[in-house]
Amino acid sequence: MSGIKQNPGLYKIVVTHYVVAAFCFLILSVMMLFSVKAFTGHYFHPQILAITHMAALGWGTMIILGASYQLIPVVLETELYSEKLAWMSFALFMPGLTALVYSFWVFVPGIHMQSGAILLLLAVLLFTINVYLTAKKKKQETIQEDFIFSACICLCLTAALGAALVFNFTLLIFPQDQLHFLKLHAHMGLIGWFLLMLIGVSSKLVPMFLVSSYQNTKLLTYSYYLIIGALLYFLVDSYLFGLSLRTYLIFTIGAAGITCYFIFIVKCLRSRLRKHIDLPMMNSFMSFILLKIATLTVPFIIYFHLKNNPVTIRFSMIYGEFMLMGWITALILGQTFKTLPFIVWVKHYEHLTGKFKTPMPAELFAENLLKAQTVSYLIFCLTFMPGCYLLFLPLIYIGIAMLMVTAMLYLSNIFTVLFHKTVTYGKL
Repeated sequence: MSGIKQNPGLYKIVVTHYVVAAFCFLILSVMMLFSVKAFTGHYFHPQILAITHMAALGWGTMIILGASYQLIPVVLETELYSEKLAWMSFALFMPGLTALVYSFWVFVPGIHMQSGAILLLLAVLLFTINVYLTAKKKKQETIQEDFIFSACICLCLTAALGAALVFNFTLLIFPQDQLHFLKLHAHMGLIGWFLLMLIGVSSKLVPMFLVSSYQNTKLLTYSYYLIIGALLYFLVDSYLFGLSLRTYLIFTIGAAGITCYFIFIVKCLRSRLRKHIDLPMMNSFMSFILLKIATLTVPFIIYFHLKNNPVTIRFSMIYGEFMLMGWITALILGQTFKTLPFIVWVKHYEHLTGKFKTPMPAELFAENLLKAQTVSYLIFCLTFMPGCYLLFLPLIYIGIAMLMVTAMLYLSNIFTVLFHKTVTYGKL
């Protein structure tokens, strides 16, 4: 990452996204506290819809957009096309998110919900244009570029279908049931946007952070085409016929793609030059375990759905929780303190010469806060997920309380990085 060229404009847009996402994470945990009973019911519940969109957009997508403005130029080895487009996207995204989440929470379909959906669609379109024009400046194409741009296209399609579903509440655009399209909307977001984007970026950053000598991208190529193939097959087949025995085949294809990515990560791990694995990377590896658990719930969802067993609703809830609050959240909680300290370090210290004692990026965040955050988050996973499956309210309450602690520790550490004391580093 030494090739990053920082400038004040880029730094401000990136940090703004990180800070706003951290506050959204805290708000998300408070929303969950006021919706405990909703987690024991159906996922198509106003409060669950509001929480899901806050988690997916305000927390997950917000921080990925911010990190992307810094990291995509690193992955693609070129400069970001436009900071103005980034600010315009953010200016549309925030009111869109607020209007949509509030409208779902009180569940009043209409102009506010529709306006929120349209603003979010415009925001992600501007982000995608920015990424495309950034990638266009680079001549040599990489598999990471394929992952990233495909993810952006899926994000746009997810937002477009989401907007159509919002209008469908009042205009009846679709003849089929709303839930028929909800699973398409959800999987375009979870698999098409989050999975493809996070694989694309992490497949470049993980070897970099581990100082790995493994350079072969053949496994990533297999992963890309298997996941894309499974996603397209699922969208078409599920739209036309719903879940069927063919869905098992689709799942197998997608799982094979994820497995190829896991094997790539393991090979990077084994060939690493840096033997010590720090706490942020441990959080990241924990997220891969949570992704695997989420993946293993899918065959149960298919099986119980085909049997018309209502237990499928439980497994669908658990699947969504392991994806959003498990895999995606754990990855963000870890990678934030690999990326943000470096971004701050580049701004404040990269220009200093050997005449100064400069801190390393890892010295900019509070290790004790990160340890406490990791422990509280682990307790959340070990209480909230089982509590939701067993419909046991005390476990759900404990889990959400631990998530609130995690969010507060995370936010505190964000500010620790941003407002660290620079005066302590003087001349040698």
